[in-house]
Amino acid sequence: MEREIRILHTGDTHIGYRQYHSEVRRQDFIDAFSSVIDDAIDMKVDVVVHAGDLFDSRNPTLEDILDTIKVLLKLKQQKIPFLSIVGNHESKQHTQWLDLFESMDIASRLGTKPFLIDGVAIYGIDNVPRSKIPLYDYSDFTAENCGKWNLLVMHQLMAPFPFGEWDCEDVISSLPFDLHAILLGDYHKHEKTKVGSTWATYCGSTERNSASESDPRTYNIITINDDGLDISRRNIVTRDFLFIPVELRGKDAAYELIINTIKGYDVAGKVVFLDISGNSDVSISYNEIEGLLAKQEALVTRIRDMRHSEGVSEDMDVEVSFSDPDEAVKREIKNMTLTSGGILIDEVVRDSSVPKTKVDLETESKIGVLLSTIDFSVPVLNIGLRDSSQVVGGYEKAELDVENENNHGETIAETAEKYVPDNISEQVSEVKDSNMITASTTERVSNDETSKESDDEILQDTEKKPVDKGDVHAKARQYNLGDYL
Repeated sequence: MEREIRILHTGDTHIGYRQYHSEVRRQDFIDAFSSVIDDAIDMKVDVVVHAGDLFDSRNPTLEDILDTIKVLLKLKQQKIPFLSIVGNHESKQHTQWLDLFESMDIASRLGTKPFLIDGVAIYGIDNVPRSKIPLYDYSDFTAENCGKWNLLVMHQLMAPFPFGEWDCEDVISSLPFDLHAILLGDYHKHEKTKVGSTWATYCGSTERNSASESDPRTYNIITINDDGLDISRRNIVTRDFLFIPVELRGKDAAYELIINTIKGYDVAGKVVFLDISGNSDVSISYNEIEGLLAKQEALVTRIRDMRHSEGVSEDMDVEVSFSDPDEAVKREIKNMTLTSGGILIDEVVRDSSVPKTKVDLETESKIGVLLSTIDFSVPVLNIGLRDSSQVVGGYEKAELDVENENNHGETIAETAEKYVPDNISEQVSEVKDSNMITASTTERVSNDETSKESDDEILQDTEKKPVDKGDVHAKARQYNLGDYL
């Protein structure tokens, strides 16, 4: 090689995370990222590689975006490239925040075409949902323009590391060129191993995302020269997380024990976890303890009462499972009381294969097909209500399975025909609008303690008071297109 290449490998910065609802902690996350960039400038590295989850949310605030731009501009001024991929936390359906930074010439998005720097080729794969990993297509990678040294940046849980979902060996064997290192993000702890002759390493997160992340925060320095490829770890100075254990024995002097224990620690400016164990018969006021720690200027206080498992769940090690968020959203939407038309529109809007400019055209087309299957001569009676005990004109209201879209192969109109008689208009006309059971009537009384009595009274009034057919208020129910969709 003509010269030694040094690459700073970082990731999981989670900018914008207001941990413990603290604005100070939000600032800590951007400060940690900024300190890593300052190190990159001081060390005069050749390039900074970010392995995903730059932001904690796919919808960061304007303040988070501006803070990030200020940090990236420091690199640009020193002519140090910032290369990145998209992580699962920040991933959007189409255009990414990383694309915005690329258009501003302060970042480059890695992909199947390599970023080249003196014989080193750096590729990237954005986060892939777990369900789509077996379907991943490597065909866009080619051996053209590959380097003497080839690196791949990914944001995944990889085997043989903990919680591995994608096997490093599969990736290495599927690429059409020799791969010398996989630079990983998503797992927040520093790890390094060799898979065959290929290095695989996690850089770790730049700030603690939970109390369980007790190790120092880190990033990697990748050094490539004629002697080979070397990976070293650097620690990041971050806010202290302080753990104070207290074991209660007798009922007497419990507060004195807690207070004296706390006074033995310097809690100022720290995230403090008070872990209480021991005698479960001793009652404790958490408010008084939090007040004491606040007076001693603790930044954040978390009391974890191990005796009753209170507060423990926040940071306990739990079994983790990962699923495709798009599939999860679809399941939740199907559980909502949406009509067939509503579900159809939602599917079109979220279909990534439909360009945004054609969403309205596609929606109009599919709604048109749906409307063509509906017989508008058949009235639909209060489909939105689901209480089969409600009746109008002596007929039970139809309970339609709108959630399953087709009602077991039938259209809504076909299903309604089973419940709505031919002379429904005559039946409805016998009921005054003021006494008629409607969605609005039910909503007005549903939250009242006497709602059941009110419904009964309405039914009784309907039965007891025949309506003069000449009454100007007596009229047939109006049917809207929305009743069918």
